[in-house]
Amino acid sequence: MKSNKKIDKIEESQYLEQELSEYKLWGNLIPKGSFYANLRKALTRGLWNSLRNLVYKKDSFRCFICGISEVPLEAHEHWKYDYKKSIKKLHAVNALCRMCHLNNPLGLASILVREGKLDQQKIVEHW
Repeated sequence: MKSNKKIDKIEESQYLEQELSEYKLWGNLIPKGSFYANLRKALTRGLWNSLRNLVYKKDSFRCFICGISEVPLEAHEHWKYDYKKSIKKLHAVNALCRMCHLNNPLGLASILVREGKLDQQKIVEHW
């Protein structure tokens, strides 16, 4: 029972902070069972390409977070999690530039920097 109260507090504070934040960049804490599970893997290549092209158009071919245009975009899925029931729901799909996409999920950029696959200074300069 104690762990449920802890989960309730995490969910409550996470959603409250997100609602009150002036920033569009928000790192979700992704449940371990959801690692590497995404629409791209669930859909055929053709359906995924159609979906992401619609998303780019919806976001006016700009990064949803920083607003940059005329750069390659990536489709990012924003999920809402019910940690107690281990359920995730698709909330939105947005166009992100590579640098903004690397910051979501929380910690991915740090892992890539640690592995030598990303220059930390580039992330800092982007923000």
